[in-house]
Amino acid sequence: MSVPDVLARKFDKRFTLYDADGDGVLTRDDFQLAATRFLAAFGVPADSAKGRDVVAAYASMWNALIHSADDDSDGHLSRAEFTAYLSGQEFRTSGYAATAGRIAESVLTVCDIDGDGRISFEEFAAIPGICSLSEAERREVFDRLDTDGSGHLDISEIHAAQRDFYASTDPGAPGNLIFGRF
Repeated sequence: MSVPDVLARKFDKRFTLYDADGDGVLTRDDFQLAATRFLAAFGVPADSAKGRDVVAAYASMWNALIHSADDDSDGHLSRAEFTAYLSGQEFRTSGYAATAGRIAESVLTVCDIDGDGRISFEEFAAIPGICSLSEAERREVFDRLDTDGSGHLDISEIHAAQRDFYASTDPGAPGNLIFGRF
């Protein structure tokens, strides 16, 4: 199956972000390290309730990926296996909720420092990957994701952005920017 170029570039970006040790393959350790680094960026202990939820969400993502995408059963995922899974029907119909959707929900609780159930621009700007963008780029991404113009991101906007990222072939889709430029 041929993957449209815009999706291939986004999936490559996501693979690189998950590949925490930079060795070119995804393993359970990458997902554990990605969760740990995310929590550390917000000063949340891994053994706290929020921390355990994030760690469990990343573990759930890994388990779903290795079960569904490891075509050669070697215990790790290549870029090709990862891309094939994300572009396939299983991910689009049921995989998102159990994987990226679950991570989004657990991450939201960590990013939501004031506990109001929404993410302000300041909270958004602290997210690893986003914080490396310039102030103008962070504002552009945030404003494009804030589809209702409330000045905050709620979980429905986060899910919509991620669905854009994982599914839209429109190079201008707002969700394409959720993990920074690709």
